[in-house]
Amino acid sequence: MADRTPDIPERPHGDPARLDSLPVPACLCSADGSVLKGNASWDSLLQPHGVNGTAPAVDEAERNVRAHLREAVASGLPADIEIAVRDADGQQRSFAGRCGPVDVPSLPDAVALCVVSDISEIRRREAQLAFMATHDPLTGLPNRRMFDDALLRAMARARRGKPGALLMLDIDNLKSYNDALGHNQGDQALVNFALLLQTHVRAGDMLARVGGDEFGVVLDAATLDEAVEIGERMRSAAAEEPFVADARAFDLGLSGGIVSFDGSEEIHTLADAADAALYEAKESGRNRLVVGATGAASAGMYDARLAARIREALNARRFRVHYQPVVRLSDGQTAYFESLVRMVGESGELEMPSSFLSTTERLGLMPRLTRLVVDEVTEAMATIATARVSLNLSASDLLDRTLPEHIQLRLAETRVDASRLLFEVAEADAAAHRSSMRAWLDRFQALGCTVVLDRFGAGERGLSLTQEFSFDQVKLDVTTLVGLTGQDGDAGYLETIRRVVESHGLTAVASRIEDPAVMKRVRQAGFGLVQGFDVGEPRVSPS
Repeated sequence: MADRTPDIPERPHGDPARLDSLPVPACLCSADGSVLKGNASWDSLLQPHGVNGTAPAVDEAERNVRAHLREAVASGLPADIEIAVRDADGQQRSFAGRCGPVDVPSLPDAVALCVVSDISEIRRREAQLAFMATHDPLTGLPNRRMFDDALLRAMARARRGKPGALLMLDIDNLKSYNDALGHNQGDQALVNFALLLQTHVRAGDMLARVGGDEFGVVLDAATLDEAVEIGERMRSAAAEEPFVADARAFDLGLSGGIVSFDGSEEIHTLADAADAALYEAKESGRNRLVVGATGAASAGMYDARLAARIREALNARRFRVHYQPVVRLSDGQTAYFESLVRMVGESGELEMPSSFLSTTERLGLMPRLTRLVVDEVTEAMATIATARVSLNLSASDLLDRTLPEHIQLRLAETRVDASRLLFEVAEADAAAHRSSMRAWLDRFQALGCTVVLDRFGAGERGLSLTQEFSFDQVKLDVTTLVGLTGQDGDAGYLETIRRVVESHGLTAVASRIEDPAVMKRVRQAGFGLVQGFDVGEPRVSPS
């Protein structure tokens, strides 16, 4: 529990008048949960919210409190308690504390002493965090997680005879717009696109922001012709929308890929088919829609091309590791580096992980890639004796029983102390593979490695995972958690999340800090460790 009240002696004695000497809200209650006497702090804290007072909600609140107190004292042993009541304005308030048995000769009906504190703000922030886990903070649209859930439901209905369609959309030329005007104007363009697209979806369809400048639409119970008509309306509306800033006109538009489905497809092959159609639309001139082949036919072709390039790059060891610093704000020094892999294309260009990692994982090639990264990272750490480096573990890595042996062998061969190595595991992967996560923690923390829960807040399980597992750090993607629009509330919200994380004994790391405005809010929120392009860009060596 985040707020801790003073411990209660095993069975204290005394006069009820001594309640007033306690510095926290406290009361004496009977076996049926009735409050016999409260101190001044109890009265001032709870009465305004309709508990044991004269507020309009007193009857409901009293029943609520009595039920919780009765349950807490039933065993005659100390017990934690949390009470939720509604105040006179209908707002929910939360109180947490502890009840313990007590002997009060002058008040024989008193069987327990209870002390509490108001945790309403913490619970409100936790609820807000849970909401933010399913919505994009910038546009207010559902995020990728809700989108995937909606697609799965639509595919289930398609199997019952109601085929649907998937539409993936990407904003044309947004990067040049960002480069010319800055990210604030780019963010506003994203918001404008979200508002524009919302006017063209039908009731029951799911419009979501699924990536940086990418939107997805699940068209439930729609024919391919209907989907094309809706997509064309969106594309035409975007083409006609003027984007003028600083007396300059910008040619922003939409490219899209559409596939229909009957429910027989796998979700990842369907998504790949839509992505392949979108890629074709971008490559063939932009500002257009392409209808892709449904399911495995299109996705198989797309995967085959990409898989061949990945295998060739693995065979030729054409992958490079870059290192992005995680910096201490207290002294500006690098605490450690995160290793980030890049694939070298046939022409020598570097391809970002987003273009190949998901396919690498799906095709079972991740074990080879991870070992290549481990080899390069440990070699670099051996050369630079002071460097600490983190490795990102995928779901496949957690299930790879021989990978831990390979890592320990490389540490021994390069004579790198294990305490210099960190592991980062995404929240979703840790939740999906709990037994493997526990084995990794037990094995590598025993060696002195640090284990980081990454992408905290991307789902609703982050807080429960920090209680279940003994992680050392939690990394938060601040641009996902909040809009960071420059308002003072952003820093307050981030500070609350940081405090919740640190209340579990963990170090909080603020990541994806990409401009000075975000850095300002992170500083105000009190983070000690930070990472992002505004902090330090990835470099070719951990030095």
